[in-house]
Amino acid sequence: MKHAFVMDPLDGVKPWKDTSYFLMRACIERGHQVFHLDQTDLFLVHDELYGDLVRLDVRGDVDRPFTVIGRETVPLEWMDVVWIRTDPPFDRRYFYATLLLDCLPPTTRVVNRPEGIRNCNEKLAALKLPDFTPDTLVTHDAGRIVEKARQHGRVTVKPVDGFGGKGILFFSPGDNPDVLNAATANGRRWVIVQQYLDAARDGDKRILLLEGEPLGAILRVHAKGIELNNMDAGGTPNPAVLDEVDLNICRAIRPLLVEQGVFFAGIDIIGGMLIEVNVTSPTGLQEMTRFDNVDYHHQIVEALEA
Repeated sequence: MKHAFVMDPLDGVKPWKDTSYFLMRACIERGHQVFHLDQTDLFLVHDELYGDLVRLDVRGDVDRPFTVIGRETVPLEWMDVVWIRTDPPFDRRYFYATLLLDCLPPTTRVVNRPEGIRNCNEKLAALKLPDFTPDTLVTHDAGRIVEKARQHGRVTVKPVDGFGGKGILFFSPGDNPDVLNAATANGRRWVIVQQYLDAARDGDKRILLLEGEPLGAILRVHAKGIELNNMDAGGTPNPAVLDEVDLNICRAIRPLLVEQGVFFAGIDIIGGMLIEVNVTSPTGLQEMTRFDNVDYHHQIVEALEA
């Protein structure tokens, strides 16, 4: 099989933890061909999508993870699988890239389905399951945020299009409301306001799902002096097991993921509450594989082979 990975530039990949790199390795180890391209390498000739591809050999050497075998410009329909693995934010360029990828024929599997990525905002999609989410407000009005903070004592405020913990702040009654004007760009930007969960102090659980079924989980715990558990913000991954609450959430969200063509996803759970649904480039696969001693990356590629 031929796999094309639409992702960020290779020189920014951290092979000791990057999930895209890990999936590439599984493809190579299973005898497939691997290609890389950036969103800007996509172009449409009338109704046929092309890509400027770089064919790669991918090794387990973190100092030299990639070797370029060749470069070619070909119709992207020549690929068996196209992976959408560009990191968020899901901005205008990301949006148009998914529209271009919609032009591929059904014979080329796109993971995850472009329409599904557009439909599942990573912060808002959790609200499709309101019984499993903390009390949430989506607004651009600082006054409403202050009122929600009075109701709960403390709230988490994050941009609708945020990622990696960027732009998140915590607000309590009595705090300077000027920070809310900055967060909402003086009423021009939507933010998500959620009841603060004390369980966040113990970490948040990242569960990875394949075709809507849970593979496993890791627990991300914040660094000393930092409240954010995101690994990009200094959080540390730890082993985790799935409890019955986790499994109930996975069962509840499976129909949505399957309907939207989300083949590989990650969900974040704090204190038994669903916080986010990651559909662009979910991470944590390498850490989960090491903790559980299970080749999850091979399981994912094997599912595509089937």
